[in-house]
Amino acid sequence: QTDNEKLSGLLAGGIDLFVAAGLLAFERGVPTIGEIYRITASGGDKQKEYLKRSQEVKNKSAKLIFERMASTNNDTLTSYLSLLMTSGLDTWDNRAIDAATATSDFSFRDIRRRPHAIYLVVESEMIRPLAPLIRLFFSDLIASLQAQEPGDDEPWPVMMMLDEFDRLGKMPIVAESIKTLRSFGGNLAIVTQTIPALDEIYGENTRRSLQGGAGVKLYLTPSEQKTIEELSQAVGKTTKRVVTRSRAVGRNPFEGRSVSERTEDTPLLTEDEARRMDLDEVILVIDAQMPIRAKRVKYFEDPVLKVLHAGQSGSFPYPDEDGLRRDRQMSETRETVEKLKQELQEVRAAAGANGSGVATSPATAEMPASNTKSSTASRPNRARGRAARAGASGGGPVQLSFDPVGLGLNGASRSELTVAVQTTRAIIDAHQ
Repeated sequence: QTDNEKLSGLLAGGIDLFVAAGLLAFERGVPTIGEIYRITASGGDKQKEYLKRSQEVKNKSAKLIFERMASTNNDTLTSYLSLLMTSGLDTWDNRAIDAATATSDFSFRDIRRRPHAIYLVVESEMIRPLAPLIRLFFSDLIASLQAQEPGDDEPWPVMMMLDEFDRLGKMPIVAESIKTLRSFGGNLAIVTQTIPALDEIYGENTRRSLQGGAGVKLYLTPSEQKTIEELSQAVGKTTKRVVTRSRAVGRNPFEGRSVSERTEDTPLLTEDEARRMDLDEVILVIDAQMPIRAKRVKYFEDPVLKVLHAGQSGSFPYPDEDGLRRDRQMSETRETVEKLKQELQEVRAAAGANGSGVATSPATAEMPASNTKSSTASRPNRARGRAARAGASGGGPVQLSFDPVGLGLNGASRSELTVAVQTTRAIIDAHQ
């Protein structure tokens, strides 16, 4: 999103290019942002490159976008790409980020269906470099929640806590959705150090809108002057009785005396009191309620939370690495089998078109009596291949064995593995 009218046209073109690249990545079977980055950034001559992409993609809308990009001058295409890269797409130039975001063990579609605990932990010095990735994560989560209101099978509310909010950069979707997100089962908790840090990024009006949309505001002991003033004003005012006594100086000390009383407004928490608040105290400002001055709860001192914390064990909140490794291996096995099956079908189709007589049985490949020259010439090559494999394996077949139960494979996974092994064996037999 952009507030600059001059960039609005470039933004629309950049979004179109991103969408078209996403559709192509989906058709390729690699629906990741890393693949989108490679599609948009690869190639020297962008016009020729996008023309090739228009011939490759099957989706009609994406084809039209790539054709339009191919007819756009290079300066405009460079502006589109520059806008995409500066918006955060260049983050996927980092191979570690590309690999980390290639797969996920959770889906935002299930975030309200069952309880989740998702931790996005970033080291302090890496917040700035990874800010585009973090913004995208939360923007996608909020957009997924707002796509539809929770159904009967989505009973769980979602709490999103954004620590170091001012260091993440501008997220317009947060300012726009903070007032309506509750109706979609979402709640936002924004943590920032000072008020001016938000004003610098969002401006005073948008910052006030964020504060207005927050039903609960919690203040710790402030140290910055504007934050101190904000806390004193947020708490509100009270009235106090003021008595004024005056006496005129004269000969008679009992004459000329007067006493007046009045009530006047005074801050419930003065700026000086706010500055000198105890570090263990907090101020809660809740909509339609009186402000609350309370003590902070420290989990390592609280008698209830201390017991819960001491009872924890393990490397929380990290997932089961062995289970993820098994899932990855099964996924890679399925992908390999599918690729081999597709290659086998292509070989059979080519052989059938050339009249080579390759058998169509998935388990065997028989050669007919009348072979073509190409098939006759391939016999010595296959014989040499079999001899090389036999020599490498010691002259005999190699038997591989493993324990499915020890690997933690259940009945369904073992069935899938059996099918994969049988298919792989058929492919190998067909090519021997």
